[in-house]
Amino acid sequence: MTKSKPFLSRIPLLCAVLLIGGMVSAADVFQNPEIIFPEAAAIAAGSLLTPQLAWRTDSLRTFVSIAVSAVLGLCTVLWVPGAVWLQMSAAYLLASVLYLLSRTGFAPMISAAVLPVLLQTESPVYPVAACVLTAAVLWMRRLLVRWGVRSDVKFEKLPAPDADSVLQMLVRWLIASAVIFAAIKSGFRYAAAPPLLVAFTEFWKPEAVSRRRPAAVILLVTLSALCAAGIRYLLCVYLSLAPGLAAALTVPAVYFLMKRLSLMLPPAAAAAVLAFLIPEAALGLFPVQVFCGISVFVGASYLYRGSAVRRRAALRKAV
Repeated sequence: MTKSKPFLSRIPLLCAVLLIGGMVSAADVFQNPEIIFPEAAAIAAGSLLTPQLAWRTDSLRTFVSIAVSAVLGLCTVLWVPGAVWLQMSAAYLLASVLYLLSRTGFAPMISAAVLPVLLQTESPVYPVAACVLTAAVLWMRRLLVRWGVRSDVKFEKLPAPDADSVLQMLVRWLIASAVIFAAIKSGFRYAAAPPLLVAFTEFWKPEAVSRRRPAAVILLVTLSALCAAGIRYLLCVYLSLAPGLAAALTVPAVYFLMKRLSLMLPPAAAAAVLAFLIPEAALGLFPVQVFCGISVFVGASYLYRGSAVRRRAALRKAV
């Protein structure tokens, strides 16, 4: 039994490698990039690679959240008129409302809604792929729980939304909308990449572990994007190797970065996989755009939180 434990401990990473490598390979074989769902990497990181589930959710709520959000994003492209930045802002707001009402803290649903808008997806392939990949991760996790590699977690709802939580959501939406507008208008569109919106939403929580290490968050997300872009360029562009192989190698590379920085941040994995979805010509500036976006989001979160704390302190002193 003792000899099998090292092997069992490697199974979660192997599952993530096979999932992401297979996803990108399928997109390459069928010549359909809409099969690539970057948030599958985040869900895999938070469900398989972390000792405990990264979010307060369960399998059913995870699947329903992704399914509803993916369809919501597709419908936004098809039915909401206006510029891309306006559609992205609307999708982020609608997904944020779902996020609040779900009482799960499962922020990846936000990326599932915003990504098809950024890419202007009009095909049902995207929501189908998102659902299939999410189901695959959940099935893998169930196996790992059954084998004793991961522990099962009982779902407990977060507190019901109140006036303060709604206000916080609206503030996040205004900040995100400003970044989205600036990113799209400046041509730095990946500064508002959906995984960064997820990181922003999760980083906003006062209890989030990542809030104690803002520099590490910026470094991890940026290095993950840089690593993925570099691997794709070296293996796919320079050596003309299969993108599925490059994506598979990116997973352990990002996992290594997380371990070295002692920070398991699922959106960093999604930001890395996004490098396999963007045009080849965008690879060079992709890490720069990601760095700019995550820096602004982290900075804005701290500035607002700091001012809110000062306002509460002033009110208490006045009373």
